[in-house]
Amino acid sequence: MNIVVIYAHPYDGSFCKGLLDTVVASLKKRGAEVKVKDLVKMNFDPVMRPDDLKAAKTKIYTDEVKAEQEDILWADALVTICPIWFGMIPGFMKGYFDKVFITGFAYENGVGLLQNKRVFSLFTFGANDPYLDMVKQYQCIDILWDNLFGMVGFKDIATKFFTNVPLSSDEVRQQYLKETSAFMDQIFDSRLGEIGQNGHAELLTKLVSQGYLNGRI
Repeated sequence: MNIVVIYAHPYDGSFCKGLLDTVVASLKKRGAEVKVKDLVKMNFDPVMRPDDLKAAKTKIYTDEVKAEQEDILWADALVTICPIWFGMIPGFMKGYFDKVFITGFAYENGVGLLQNKRVFSLFTFGANDPYLDMVKQYQCIDILWDNLFGMVGFKDIATKFFTNVPLSSDEVRQQYLKETSAFMDQIFDSRLGEIGQNGHAELLTKLVSQGYLNGRI
């Protein structure tokens, strides 16, 4: 199985880095071919330049973007790892997907072009679970991820949340890492389409097909 891991954290001493190491070890243990995209270390430019936007029509991509698109096509599954800052994913991860999943490559005329793929995502939070539940943070991420991956055709969108990370004990963090390994096992132990999406992608794609996205309605 071919898996691309997309990682977005600037600090090698972060808990996210521990998640990355656990993810890669778990995937390789199961025999996967793994490519890691450390967005900071690879110095990926997240800014949408004029030529990047034109590529939605011309399909003439920069070498940087084209290389990422080729790896996305190569992958059977993606794994994403990032913190949540101010209720959102880091801007440089958002910029990555804006440029790589551009119209004409990932979707066109409301139809997802990246079919039969899966994404398994790990998110870390500084806040605790009661707060995140009350402010509907989990729901916000599920909707965001269904917008992103459901729109382009992914069959499975699985999310895993780790809360209160800065104040968590070593024992709790070790448990989080064990849960991460088990989460990675789902990639191999479940069939394509068995996990499904977060419940919003079907509505989104239906509305797009009816013309809401393009203002026809």
